[in-house]
Amino acid sequence: MTSASDEMTNFTFKMDRKTRESYSALCDAFGLSMSAATLALVRQAVRSQSMTFTMRDANGFTPQEAAELKRRILDVENGNTVMHDIIED
Repeated sequence: MTSASDEMTNFTFKMDRKTRESYSALCDAFGLSMSAATLALVRQAVRSQSMTFTMRDANGFTPQEAAELKRRILDVENGNTVMHDIIED
């Protein structure tokens, strides 16, 4: 017997083809359908009242890490560096 709160409904959204294919492959690797994996993520978010994920760029850097790397690259390009000798025992 199902209650009104157990009634299933559809949820549709768009994503680019490359992301969909990558997500599908990831779900397959976990032995889950995309629908089951997405439903599990949504249920976890509702249950915990939070969403935990990291925002990383294509190189795997967080926005803060990417900004620091860009700052350091600019320092090197502008000659704002100090060279140190390596001291070995």
